Amino acid sequence: MRISGKSFRTVIAVLLCICLISAGLVYLFTAESISAAAGTKTKGEYGRAIASYTPDEDGIWRRTNISFITEYAVFLRKMALYSPQISRLDSGSLRLRESFWPVTGYNPFFAETQKKVKTAECMFTGDLMCLKGQQFAAGVKSSYDFWPSYKYVAKVFEKADLVCGNLETLLSESNPITKNQVNAKNGQPQCNGPKIYLDAIREAGFDMLVTANNHTCDWGATGITETKKHLEEYGFANTGTHYYDKDAKTEDRFVIFDVNGINIAILSYTHIINQRGYLSADQMEKMVHTFERDRAAEDIKAAKNKGADFTVVYCHWGTENTETLNSAQLNDSKFLADSGADLIIGSHPHCLQRCEYLDTKDGRKVLCMYSMGNFCSSMVRDINNDTIILKVTIEKNLEQTGSTTSMTGASYIPCHVMAKDNHSFVVVPVSKELNGGYTSTVLDSAKKRIDKIMNGVIPCEG
Repeated sequence: MRISGKSFRTVIAVLLCICLISAGLVYLFTAESISAAAGTKTKGEYGRAIASYTPDEDGIWRRTNISFITEYAVFLRKMALYSPQISRLDSGSLRLRESFWPVTGYNPFFAETQKKVKTAECMFTGDLMCLKGQQFAAGVKSSYDFWPSYKYVAKVFEKADLVCGNLETLLSESNPITKNQVNAKNGQPQCNGPKIYLDAIREAGFDMLVTANNHTCDWGATGITETKKHLEEYGFANTGTHYYDKDAKTEDRFVIFDVNGINIAILSYTHIINQRGYLSADQMEKMVHTFERDRAAEDIKAAKNKGADFTVVYCHWGTENTETLNSAQLNDSKFLADSGADLIIGSHPHCLQRCEYLDTKDGRKVLCMYSMGNFCSSMVRDINNDTIILKVTIEKNLEQTGSTTSMTGASYIPCHVMAKDNHSFVVVPVSKELNGGYTSTVLDSAKKRIDKIMNGVIPCEG
């Protein structure tokens, strides 16, 4: 019987598929990959499951608590060097070419990656402080337990694909933590906490921490280096600072996450440095992302060249303890938006400031949250304890010629830091639907103040 060329190719394609599937199953059920294939999550200090991202071979951070199908995609990625029938598809994900499925062109193994519209739900917060009061409140015997501060928002973060905040403290064991020190010679506090603080932040659900802020240099190069080592130890993606022996000019000055097939880049800069004299000029150049317009524009461009579909820029700027914006915030936010930033998030004032949509030269509308305020601190004024979780929806549309990515939704979840459950500094969502049914006049008043600042630019959720 004579077999046509087309039929022969179909048979070969089917046989190759069978071989790949068989090899993939063997790969999945080796001891090394069983936990990942099953979607197992790491257990932390408090026994709760932790979702996480880790950097892939291409430097892009991808989920580690992955499904069977995603693990199979990882296997195919590893096979890409050996099979011409496997190709890359948006953001480094892989699928079989449509020629593998000669009848329908549909790939049953990768239906998720073939969706025409990809969606990512991301949440962002302000300053994660670890001040003297927090350290005293968290003291337990010879250690610390910061988990009570974050236990209520952890449930909120479970709904996010990616959670990011500003780590405004060092974690340097070579230097005294804040509760055991006096202020620096210039009278400013030197922020430093125990590394166990990261246990609570990790288990609350944070995936990413930005580190460029006015306290970055509080304990010099040693403080930066030891903090980065602990962030890596705990598996946090981070940007804003570098090791001295890794030149920031050649190392990526951003982090990219593959979130459901959307590449989201996060960058971090600071306008302000308290202890600038603790670093030499060379160390400052290599280790800290101080804000410079040209450099920021270059970084945004580099992130896009590496495949970023959406770019988030954290900027530490403004004046402390006031809702009034300064000229640098107004001018530099417009510059960042025109340079390609898709979302701008401010920190440093330790209080909420308004948000607005900026019109760019290329016709986009870029949301700028000028200050997210403290997310958790032991500061005492209402203005320091009112905070929000910024929730954004990002969509990547593959239906058009050439994909397009944009923010299709933004809202805020109002929260307040208060004493609760025998702990002094607890971040509590004001909505009883999000905090386990708790109501109080303190939360009611906080919501009114927060809503007034947000002024209806984006909707309140909860």
